[in-house]
Amino acid sequence: MSRQTFLQHLTLITMKTVVIIENEAIELKALVDLFEHWQKEINILTAKKERAAITIMSQQQVDLVVCDLSPVSTLDDFSLLTHTFPYIPCIALTNNDGFTPKEVIRRGASHCLDKPVDTSSLLINAGKLLDSATSGTVKGIPIHSFLQMLEVEEKTCTLQVNRLHDTGLLYIKNGALIGAETKNFTGEAAAHLILSWQETVIRIRFFNGQRKRQINKPLISIIMEAFRLHGEKGKSDNAASPGNKQQLPLQHLSTLGKPIPLQIGSRVQLEFPHLDSLFESVMVGMLQENYLIVTNPQPSADMEDLVGGEQRVVVKYVHKGRVWMFKSQLLKAVDSPSQLLFFEYPGVIHYHELRKVRRTVIFIPSTFQINEEPEIYGTLVDLSTAGGLWQIKHKNDTPLPQIDINTSVQLRCLLPGVKEEQQINGRVRNMQIAPAETRIGIEFENLQPHLADTIGQYLYSLESLGN
Repeated sequence: MSRQTFLQHLTLITMKTVVIIENEAIELKALVDLFEHWQKEINILTAKKERAAITIMSQQQVDLVVCDLSPVSTLDDFSLLTHTFPYIPCIALTNNDGFTPKEVIRRGASHCLDKPVDTSSLLINAGKLLDSATSGTVKGIPIHSFLQMLEVEEKTCTLQVNRLHDTGLLYIKNGALIGAETKNFTGEAAAHLILSWQETVIRIRFFNGQRKRQINKPLISIIMEAFRLHGEKGKSDNAASPGNKQQLPLQHLSTLGKPIPLQIGSRVQLEFPHLDSLFESVMVGMLQENYLIVTNPQPSADMEDLVGGEQRVVVKYVHKGRVWMFKSQLLKAVDSPSQLLFFEYPGVIHYHELRKVRRTVIFIPSTFQINEEPEIYGTLVDLSTAGGLWQIKHKNDTPLPQIDINTSVQLRCLLPGVKEEQQINGRVRNMQIAPAETRIGIEFENLQPHLADTIGQYLYSLESLGN
């Protein structure tokens, strides 16, 4: 997903709330007046001490804290505040006679300003922190996919994940998932639970670093373990309900004559038979039907027993809503020019379908229209009863209109089993823009029952043929 598409998923929140912690009445009034005259879209709350501010922040959303530390002798209460709310940025004000700025920053402050305060500097820093306090909300993107986006961009933030009456927090530092919290769990257990949630709303919030690392495994390992646990729970639930069918078994796909669905730069998980730990690697190249090349997460000396041997390495990765896996023989491990592993090209790969509805790869020419704009010609390349993936091949002389997330669209196409052209209403849910093509994920809206039945029967027939 492109950076532009990523930003299109964000719904900005305009009204901001600032808590000012100040014990001196005159200075408090000056700070309140300063912020009120600065921006009208700011709600100002005040507290004399940090613990009073914690009570306020526990009861409503707060976007920024400005705390005067000059009258206090210790930073214990300030540390309590920044640790309790690591997703709320804080500007500390000091007389520079008790604490060094370095110590205040280490305790969780985003900025430390000396008194008397330079109001221009205070407002500039406040503006930047308010912009980053809540970057926006994300809907329609699976949590695991969004975490992988943040990993690639090496972002630092807190993800507040909301689902009905549940709320969870995921702490991201330089792209790595380091911690997670829910009402009853922390660490890996909380991350596994949050990743299993469906139909969530994700708020992107600030992270001040005031959380020790609870999760040390690579992200892909956490994602796959979450899927495994969720699948086991689904099987036990189905077993307890006689009327329910078991989940679909592991699916298989031959790679004869076609590349495996694994892109350069994708992260993969390696399970070595003689090592207890799981390792994360990056796919850097392939020669179709010959070998795959990945980075080596271990010194080459550790791989000597595996090179050319009968023992196989299990390779797993997540791609387009599926967990893919295959076993492969290690052909060679090299140190120069880089530490790389060469694996045999798999003849068959396997996958678990993570999405809730059946879908299939398909090729249906169709047109795509936004409002009164001219129709665009493209192809439906993925189809389910809930929606589809629409592909547009770029042409130099045909610029695309502006396409935003949540835009209503109309599709016209001939569906399998239907003789007449059909018009289907939908809504744009995600986009992937590449130099040669644009792919648009569309959720169907008010799909007519006979069309839903037709698509369902078509998908079922393909599945039966595959088995």
